[in-house]
Amino acid sequence: MNKLKILLTITAIGILLHVLHFISLIYMWDYYTELYKATEDRVVFGKYNFIIGYVSSVILFIGLCLSFKCIYTIIKQGYFTELARKLMRLAGSIFLFSGVITSIFDIVRVANGMKESVAIEIILVDFLLTIVGLIVLIIADMARTGYQLKSENDLTI
Repeated sequence: MNKLKILLTITAIGILLHVLHFISLIYMWDYYTELYKATEDRVVFGKYNFIIGYVSSVILFIGLCLSFKCIYTIIKQGYFTELARKLMRLAGSIFLFSGVITSIFDIVRVANGMKESVAIEIILVDFLLTIVGLIVLIIADMARTGYQLKSENDLTI
């Protein structure tokens, strides 16, 4: 249980960092819009880069919130509950989707002239997010099996 509490704390820190990121975007909105207007001719997606980055941050924030709720549910109710399994599956799907989509965007950016040394690191982080999504989905399937076994065991008693 201590490891789950540590994971819950790390997830809470991730959520807090995303909230601070959103606050900084709101606070420095004029600066960011001028920055993107100045560079939109030199980048692949132009003025949509800001929107793509913002949407991917929101998707990750939602995934982190679902992960927090899932871990909290596991700590309070136990490993093999239907709610924990559903939340885990949803969070894994979000992480997988986000990792695949951002990987595709970054591969397109590299193909169209983005600095490869920077882009390769970003693509590797996107693939890591994809792998995390797959791992969470695998754990969700294991939790489903555990929930079924627990349900059968409860019926036997």
